[in-house]
Amino acid sequence: MNNNTTGTRDVPDGFEIVERKAPFTNINGPFYEKITDDGKLIRAFRVEERHLNSIRVVHGGMMMTFADAALAASVRYETGRRCVTIKMNSEFLSPSREGDWVESSVEVIRSTRTVVFVRGELRARGKVLFKADAIFHYVHVGP
Repeated sequence: MNNNTTGTRDVPDGFEIVERKAPFTNINGPFYEKITDDGKLIRAFRVEERHLNSIRVVHGGMMMTFADAALAASVRYETGRRCVTIKMNSEFLSPSREGDWVESSVEVIRSTRTVVFVRGELRARGKVLFKADAIFHYVHVGP
């Protein structure tokens, strides 16, 4: 179940829904992704009423959740390795509202044998809404 309440008519061309077996991500999604012409992964979501706080802007926890997922997805895409968050610093720069199409832009800065350093932005309506930098630890997942 991916709780897709956003119709495909609301999804820009080139984006495909992310099908994952992660219950937490599925509850907060649906998330979408596409690969750019220069080989970068972009994650995105359409802001729905359920993502809003009491003042009708996207809840900060939702922005952090989405940023964390987008950063980790880019690490996996670029390195082929799974990872978990060690640390994430965030800056809330501008509010996002219902109906916005929020896209990530992520850069893998440095990768060692055990950790990877990344930074990214979330944008909507031509504005930077949120910035984050993070350190992830590479993990081995099951057989």
